Amino acid sequence: MKTYLVIRFSAMGDILLTLPVLAAACEQNPNARFIVLTRPKFSVFFEGYPQIQVLSIDVDKEYDGIKGLWKLSRQLRREQKFESILDLHQNIRSFFIKLFLLRSSSYTIFKGRRRKKALTRKNRKSNKILLHSTERYARVLRKAGLKVDLNVVGQRNYFKELEPLDLHKESHWIGIAPFAQHEGKIWPKEYIKEVMLSIPESSTILLFGGGDEEIYLLRQLSVDFDNVEVIGPKYSLKQQLSLISALDVMLCMDSGNMHLAALAGIRTVSVWGATHPNAGFGPFGSQEHNIVQVPKSELPCRPCSIYGNKPCYREDYACLHLIDVDEVSDLVNKSDT
Repeated sequence: MKTYLVIRFSAMGDILLTLPVLAAACEQNPNARFIVLTRPKFSVFFEGYPQIQVLSIDVDKEYDGIKGLWKLSRQLRREQKFESILDLHQNIRSFFIKLFLLRSSSYTIFKGRRRKKALTRKNRKSNKILLHSTERYARVLRKAGLKVDLNVVGQRNYFKELEPLDLHKESHWIGIAPFAQHEGKIWPKEYIKEVMLSIPESSTILLFGGGDEEIYLLRQLSVDFDNVEVIGPKYSLKQQLSLISALDVMLCMDSGNMHLAALAGIRTVSVWGATHPNAGFGPFGSQEHNIVQVPKSELPCRPCSIYGNKPCYREDYACLHLIDVDEVSDLVNKSDT
């Protein structure tokens, strides 16, 4: 059995998109084993895969800075045995880890930064559809000699170890995750409330968010509804994965919750503003994904950012305010039958 060290830190969405790639690699390479180096909170995603071992690394505290990465590298050399490094991050941390480990057989992701910049520049934007992140990850594994065919994985729930919950599901479950990391990806809450008002009272609405501020805003949204439950701190991440897996549809932004729902095999309705799925971060899976956005022909400034973290050129976030509420409501309420 050949063992590979996989490096990928960063945001939840980036980590989640490694899951279908590694799952496919496990199925198509039964003699391969993967040690995933990532942040502690993301280890739950990989549970249930015997060929995947997660090393939860706190790079902000215990292994912070150059000295911390040197300490981590020494620990890896002493405690782990692996033949190759698969760098799915390509940042300063992964650079020093590879340097300190002194491994000649390392394979690094090509992020295509020039094409991403061309896609989001203010003038003369490129219209090319860039590689999906999962394909970029898969190419790294293929360089290392692994077989990874993402076209045969099909629709499924990639989360294997779910927390058993007494769900009592007796109605249509609609999840709504109205938040994202950056302002350029967040649909105004008044539009979210309009969509909620369009949902039949016989359906159950689950509002997803985390942190005190988000929970406060979700509770404000839920005040006028009897069929709404705020999903927050009282549910662990593993329990939230169980709840998401039981949904009929998820309304979300371009966010980690979009990827959670997609990888759980759930139909998604995602609202896109400053960012664009052509950049390679769209939902993964063969189930139906409804992407709602203002066409570039109507708003040529889109997309202005890969991550939604740049100031709006127009200073009005028209890319979000011009989204048709009725279109979103119709997609959310569409029957799967």
